[in-house]
Amino acid sequence: MLLGLLSTHPDWLPCLLGSQHEVLRVPDPPQPGGWGIGFYQQGEVLRRLTPLERASGPLEFRQLAHDVRSQVLLGHVRRAGPTAPATAANTHPFRFREWLFAHVGSLPRFDQAAPRLLQNVPEFLARNIAGQTDSELLFHVILAHLNELGGLRHPDVGVDAVCEAVRRGVREADDAVAAAGAGQPSFALVLTNGNSMAAASRGEALSLAQFDRLVDCRDCAQQRRDQCEILRSERTDLRAVLVVAGRRPVPPRYETLPEESLIGIKPDATVEAIPLRPSAIGLSGF
Repeated sequence: MLLGLLSTHPDWLPCLLGSQHEVLRVPDPPQPGGWGIGFYQQGEVLRRLTPLERASGPLEFRQLAHDVRSQVLLGHVRRAGPTAPATAANTHPFRFREWLFAHVGSLPRFDQAAPRLLQNVPEFLARNIAGQTDSELLFHVILAHLNELGGLRHPDVGVDAVCEAVRRGVREADDAVAAAGAGQPSFALVLTNGNSMAAASRGEALSLAQFDRLVDCRDCAQQRRDQCEILRSERTDLRAVLVVAGRRPVPPRYETLPEESLIGIKPDATVEAIPLRPSAIGLSGF
């Protein structure tokens, strides 16, 4: 499972995770595997990474992040493999500076594609690679393109540049696996710097839900007004977006993004759809 959440208020996070606990629950975690979350709190980029050889029960993100107050959260549950065992270094989300990345899917013939991908990653990025996963290398390929676009030097980089780096990184990965004799890989991914977020998918269901304080706080307003800072503040500018991969069937109120989707989520939690390929169509309307 993969999730990416961006909201306009950090204190809203527990409510959002609680209201979506059935969606964000993994009843039978992969074994061996692991889970991880990444978030931004008090000016720091933080991660909790837990590799698991054997799971003791279901995983619920509302419990894993019960004490987190952040406008952005990335979460991931992975299945370990023989070439990328259950270690902290192989557990998502991966980090470089303020950037966090999580990914589901695999690059076919990775042992043949990896050298071609790595040769275009600058040394200052390559030395940050600590594990053996194809996901971590894909992250650094995308970062290399973001660096070319000037995004690594500017913390306020626009979401359009972030999405363009994702698009170029995916295209480069496609070219590398094609040169190794394999077809296009299925995937879903989320990339964020704590300010904005990009999410993309192909061949892997990626679902999106949007939340608004005036609608989503209504049900508990009578019961929790005295305990909830969100309700007491009477704020009307609260919005949030949650993207989830690895959930079938698609939960109610969620919309499955079209095939070959790329979306940018802005700091105000508005969503912009961008073609993953220049020829892709049908990605408007968000």
